Amino acid sequence: MGLSVKTLFLINVAVLFLSAAAAWYFWRLYRDSAVLLLWSFGTAVAGLAYLLFGVFSPAPPTAIAAIAATLFIAGCTMIWESLRRFNGRPAAQGRMAVIVVAFAVIFSAALYSGVDLRVRVSLFSLVMAAFAALSAWEIVRGGKQEALLSRLPMALILAAMAVGLLGRAGVAWLHSPWRATDTFYDAMGDLVPLANSVGLVCLNIGFMIMMSERLSSRYRKYALTDELTELPNRRLFLEEGDRLSRRAHKDGTTACILMMDLDHFSDVNQRFGHAGGDHALVAFARLLREQVPPTHIVARYGGEEFCAFLGGVEASEGTRIAEHFRATLAGQAVDIWGQTLKLTVSIGVAALSDGDLGAAVRSADEALYQAKDQGRDRVVFSARNPPDPRSVKSSVFGLARG
Repeated sequence: MGLSVKTLFLINVAVLFLSAAAAWYFWRLYRDSAVLLLWSFGTAVAGLAYLLFGVFSPAPPTAIAAIAATLFIAGCTMIWESLRRFNGRPAAQGRMAVIVVAFAVIFSAALYSGVDLRVRVSLFSLVMAAFAALSAWEIVRGGKQEALLSRLPMALILAAMAVGLLGRAGVAWLHSPWRATDTFYDAMGDLVPLANSVGLVCLNIGFMIMMSERLSSRYRKYALTDELTELPNRRLFLEEGDRLSRRAHKDGTTACILMMDLDHFSDVNQRFGHAGGDHALVAFARLLREQVPPTHIVARYGGEEFCAFLGGVEASEGTRIAEHFRATLAGQAVDIWGQTLKLTVSIGVAALSDGDLGAAVRSADEALYQAKDQGRDRVVFSARNPPDPRSVKSSVFGLARG
């Protein structure tokens, strides 16, 4: 036995109010997210509109019909705005107000003038279809800046709802003229309310999944990124480095590890304080990102120690890159609150062997301490697998000539 239209309406009311409550709850946990607040208000207002339609159907009084339709459009406007804000778009409260007021005036005029119900059904359905299409487009366009797996299903659900609403507007004109007191939803029987019920459930679940996916991505980024320098942290370096090391071993390609430590950094902290030391670390990290090709991994290993994974790089080339970076840093000055600071770095280099990242890191670390023991501000390759000195010298000279 099929569900009545009124039952389907009440199911939609329950879905919308539950969605509003869930969004409100999560907004209370994450107060900086206006997206959740807008979604909560939008679904609550749409739920109230559905409730009015359901209670007063099949022939709601003119005033109730105008209020319910306007509330529903207002809810859709807020939902659309929440998706815009989800993509980082600027707030547009003024435009929202204009849209709602314009619809209220036009729709109320149609109601009180006794316009054929087909016109009213078409107007309401077309406006709803426009909001569904705009929301689907908003989700799709946001994928260029932030790829989320849940974007595509959300966009498809909204697009399907837009198509269904367009169909409702078209089918309405296949009927003969209706009296002004006739129902709003007999153009397609209970098909549209049923489709809306399924669509609303999927849409609200999809929205929560999309928010959860974004939060999970952000927390993972926070967990794997150094807050000060915005470089990958030690955990991410070891995770990605281990994966790339195993791939290099499988493919038979080479790789190098660079371990870097700023020289006499405790003196920097004593001279400028910890805030000045942080400024120096940020400047060093910026130069490191500029000098090391972006196809490689650079990370803050801890304190004033940094590291790099150079995939597809031979021993001599890894040493050349390290020497070039060392010389570039030594030739520049960092400005800290109007005072000049010269930074130098000691670097240990080791070749990856048998895909063992841990062994390569230990070898590079040993080479780093050899560089410090030999007077700092120098590059030392691991003695376990030294490169050809003539190759290193020629690459350095070739870089200087370039």
